[in-house]
Amino acid sequence: MGIIAIVGRPNVGKSSIFNRLLGRREAIVDDFPGVTRDRLYGEIAWDGRRFYIVDTGGIMGDTQDGHVDIMEKMERQVRHALGESDGVVFVIDGRDGVTPMDIEIASLLRKGGRKVIVAVNKLDNPERLDAAYEAASLGFENVMPVSATHNFNMGDLLDGMASFISPEDIAEETDDTDEIPVALVGRPNTGKSSLFNALCGSERSLVSDIPGTTRDVVDSIVELDGARYKFLDTAGLRRKARINTNVEYYSSVRTYQAIDKCRVAVVMLDAEELVTDQDKRLLSHVLDRGRGLIIAVNKWDLVGHDPKSGDKMRDKLRDELPFASHAPILFMSALTNRGVSKLGNLLASVDENRRRRISTSELNRLVREVLAFERMPGDDRGRYLKIAFCTQADGAPPAFVFFVNDERLATRPFERRLENIIRKMTDFSGVPIRLFFRKKRENEG
Repeated sequence: MGIIAIVGRPNVGKSSIFNRLLGRREAIVDDFPGVTRDRLYGEIAWDGRRFYIVDTGGIMGDTQDGHVDIMEKMERQVRHALGESDGVVFVIDGRDGVTPMDIEIASLLRKGGRKVIVAVNKLDNPERLDAAYEAASLGFENVMPVSATHNFNMGDLLDGMASFISPEDIAEETDDTDEIPVALVGRPNTGKSSLFNALCGSERSLVSDIPGTTRDVVDSIVELDGARYKFLDTAGLRRKARINTNVEYYSSVRTYQAIDKCRVAVVMLDAEELVTDQDKRLLSHVLDRGRGLIIAVNKWDLVGHDPKSGDKMRDKLRDELPFASHAPILFMSALTNRGVSKLGNLLASVDENRRRRISTSELNRLVREVLAFERMPGDDRGRYLKIAFCTQADGAPPAFVFFVNDERLATRPFERRLENIIRKMTDFSGVPIRLFFRKKRENEG
């Protein structure tokens, strides 16, 4: 997916626009200039396109108030955003008109060569719309009056942002490529680059015991057990609160982009610090994206030699990660190569499982013979869910459509029960399963 940066001087409403576009209050909004120190990012789905938007700190010129360091950092943040983005929303304050600082920013943007929308914010009063004409003097073709507070022209702004996304970013991940894309992801210093180098047979990525050494996504084609894989070595993902540099921030965004591009993600855990909240969020993200999942517990050479260590660790992971209990677990050491040779078979199996299908006849046997004895969910009016028939949708990951009398009667516990039943029918290890309930029409079935 592409990246679109929201830039401008402090206190023009960048964070308000960011929050309005996302539909929720993600950034801190305040009238004090310079409240947004670090960039925040969010994901937008609009007009069939998906992209990240980035809220940046403001750009300031020379200051006399003792805050030079902060403002210089904020300017560097925006300059970095220009280097990483596919397009820019340049926000100015319609009540203030064009200021010398806006002119300075406009010059910077023109040199950056990015597509730009000038969003003239705070134009909630029709009498102020003339400010949009003044903004045309900045030299950009696309000038748009908006009001984040009153949701004025936000749809048009999204239309313009979506137009910045290239066809390559719009295209969905496909399963017909020669190489299977695999993302190596995890927290900093879990051994992603060491595994990447072990697989590639050379020091392709810089390896260090200093967390955060890898900044960019590095890829390489590797053949394992007769199949070709494109491995993507990514930067370690920190909690947002700990992301404090421009490079770290955009490294995180590129890591999420790598997950979007892959078919299988190998999430690396540290055997000495097994599961953190950040690990859980990352595992959930991989599954939410419909990607295959392998959990690799690295640094296994540092764990004691108790023969039952593996079983105990596996039970612990199943308990702490019930939503990912179907994922295969690989105990390994990238340093000594222990267990690395097993990765090829796991990758091939999980990728095959993502494309696995169950025949319609088998699914409807499930409806007739298994679910007939299940206690169906119901409502307080005495109505119970009835399933007429089921079919598997095309594509990956596996998705199943159940035609029912009333889709509102399907509860989340019943969905989990249904998923467990389907998983027992065939091997869906390492892949999420999608369940959809659709009301049966009179002419269906």
